[in-house]
Amino acid sequence: MLSVVDGHAHVFGAAGETGRSVHPLTPPERTAPVEELLGLMAGAGVTAAVLVPVDTADDVVADALARYPGRFAGVAVATDAELGRSGADPVRALYARRARWPFGAVRTGWLGDPARPITDSPALPMLRAMAADGLVLWSYLPPEQLGLLEQLVRALPELRVVLNHLGFCPHDMRVDEHLRPRFDDPFPGELVRRLARLADAPGVHVLVSGQYALSAAAAPYADLFAVIRRLAAVYGPERLMWGSDHPWPSRVPGYGALPGLVDAALPDLDAAGRARVLGGTARALFPDLNREDIHRMGALT
Repeated sequence: MLSVVDGHAHVFGAAGETGRSVHPLTPPERTAPVEELLGLMAGAGVTAAVLVPVDTADDVVADALARYPGRFAGVAVATDAELGRSGADPVRALYARRARWPFGAVRTGWLGDPARPITDSPALPMLRAMAADGLVLWSYLPPEQLGLLEQLVRALPELRVVLNHLGFCPHDMRVDEHLRPRFDDPFPGELVRRLARLADAPGVHVLVSGQYALSAAAAPYADLFAVIRRLAAVYGPERLMWGSDHPWPSRVPGYGALPGLVDAALPDLDAAGRARVLGGTARALFPDLNREDIHRMGALT
């Protein structure tokens, strides 16, 4: 049986209880508890997930990893300390935080001053430490930061990188009528060409996720098929990974519909390629998800 892994899901509590930030997408009272996600996963045949906090307040994710070993891997959102912008030693800050909870990746929207080379970035010590220790860079960089990423993957070819949401560079977000993020004009031709060139770096991977926020059409978001197929052609299924982006699309179009978006966009995948996109890549990046006994138990409860 195919062991499906959700490669990118958010869980969070109310702002007053967790200290997370408040945003039109995450008003103070909005929550996405891990138990809700587990119920949706069970209904969709998803056995494990990679959890991402909405900001640097990560106690909800850390608690989920502790309470459900083997079911979840975690991504930490970088703070100024880890990025070298606070005066603290960024490597010491990274490992002090990791001693508190065992995240396997770090998400950031900043790599340095785009007017200066990556070799001048205060984040470089952290990035080198991540590469040496097998931690994954969870990249969600705005357009002006993409050049630094292009330099980084040449300078640190051993660093594993995941491009969030089809490699889209976030800009001008609005919140739609379903309380989901929405972006217009997400894939200008030059961006697609740059994303294809990044495939030359063997450590770069792409999340097949976020279509609901990037498409001008309804599910299955056929206007994105050309972009997804172009990325699949250059990265191969071994470097693609499906993610839901829960909770934003979990009501519309519905969590259970989200794994099927892979089949709709990539109908020519063979069984091995489909298994890789829907779980194998995530398990390769996060060894803690390789506990198939727990996955099978979870699928039965």
